[in-house]
Amino acid sequence: MLLLLPTPIGNLKDITKRALEALFESDIIFCEDTRVTKKLLNLYDIPLNKKFISMHSHNEDKVISNLNPDILKNNLCVYVSDAGMPGISDPGSKLVRFCLENELPYSVLPGPSAFITAFAASGFEGEFTFFGFLPHKGEKRQKKLKEVIRNNKISILYESPHRIEKLLNELKNFIPERNIFLAKELTKIHETYIKDKVKNIHIQNTKGEWVIVIDKGEGVKKLELNYEEILNLSLPLKEKAKLLSKITDKPIKTIYNELLSER
Repeated sequence: MLLLLPTPIGNLKDITKRALEALFESDIIFCEDTRVTKKLLNLYDIPLNKKFISMHSHNEDKVISNLNPDILKNNLCVYVSDAGMPGISDPGSKLVRFCLENELPYSVLPGPSAFITAFAASGFEGEFTFFGFLPHKGEKRQKKLKEVIRNNKISILYESPHRIEKLLNELKNFIPERNIFLAKELTKIHETYIKDKVKNIHIQNTKGEWVIVIDKGEGVKKLELNYEEILNLSLPLKEKAKLLSKITDKPIKTIYNELLSER
């Protein structure tokens, strides 16, 4: 059978006895990164006399397409991501679908998850929507961001250290008065919590993976902006050009060149 097995999101002591027993007894371990998983096993003196199968976001379709159902039927198999709960912004869900389609037994062990930990730490109360990572850029990002902001529930996001400042600038443009909670390095030595109105938050050190919890609110600044408002947004020229193109019907390249000439 298959077990989806969560691993610590930072503090390595946050692994359960049940998870350790499953790793010890397993025959096959599907893992996001075999090196990371083997380090965890070594830490707890779990023998490496198992078959390790690398399965990550870039190869999971290929791995599953070549997977014989008998492997999961006749062996104790586990899937672990590098940190946290498989299937939550990490591979794992496709392996579950494979089990369902082939009527194979599977189970999910409870354990660490960054967005649940951050939500509990935020002090916000009520229903929430988990959005995971936003698209990195372009129209897809703007569309998803509008969905987050217009959501009538608490919104929870993940963001990388490379884009956390960009996200904060976007939120400051649209919902400066909204309460927000940020957490990074959860369960680690340098665990950090920040809670305030969006407009008041300034990050000194962006290092680390971030969880952002946005309180629900009514005072959403209008998202359909006019020409001058878009020009004043703290966005890269390419993003401004895309937005301006939509309201002027001019080609993006033409507007981009006009913006460049005005700098």
